[in-house]
Amino acid sequence: MIDRIADNCPRSAVRRPPLRKIFLILSSVFLTISLPLQVLADRNEQKNETPVSNEEFLRESVRALFDRTFIDFPRSESRFVLVNSEEKNDANWLLEDELISYLRSLEFQVALHPGSGQKDTPKAWSLFYQIIEMQLSYPQVKRKGFFGHKLVTRKAKLNLSFRLEEKESGKVLWTKRETEERSDVLEKQVIESLNNDSYTFLSPPLPEDLRSRYIEPALVATVVGGLIYLFFANR
Repeated sequence: MIDRIADNCPRSAVRRPPLRKIFLILSSVFLTISLPLQVLADRNEQKNETPVSNEEFLRESVRALFDRTFIDFPRSESRFVLVNSEEKNDANWLLEDELISYLRSLEFQVALHPGSGQKDTPKAWSLFYQIIEMQLSYPQVKRKGFFGHKLVTRKAKLNLSFRLEEKESGKVLWTKRETEERSDVLEKQVIESLNNDSYTFLSPPLPEDLRSRYIEPALVATVVGGLIYLFFANR
């Protein structure tokens, strides 16, 4: 008898949970779980050390390249090395600074650019360098999670060449070309403090984040609009 009554009942009389209520429940669960997790993640990120500036990041990349480049560099206790650039580059000062420091750590006497006061150094060597590429960039911007901070990938790319000659004869003693690439990830909010606006190569432009500009605002508006609709529809 009960089965017959159930069979004769119209479909509309069989109670099923409305889809809007299911959506509301799932949205509430999503928000309840996501927000505490994001707060916890933000607290953990605050404990991390402050990232190095773009200048220091590039210097670290140069030092890493030097460790491989000069592994077979000629050694001599009596040599005086004169550092020269092959061509002008906005980043020459940074490379020269690191190059002089590195050569001195190898116990060479070093001077920057030959001058009139260096004519009495017949046994000197001339080290020529060329910056084929020294680039710092922000190739990618993305968001960490749905409510997380925007993260920026920072990348350094180096391509340098060196040539060592006897100052008097011009005889080539050693040549080398080496590359280096390294990257890290930063929060977008700290990027401005890491740039150096005095030098273009230390302040690269940020790429346009199309996801944050169009997709994420539309998604947030859809979710919020749906929740408001469900709130008034169930009153």
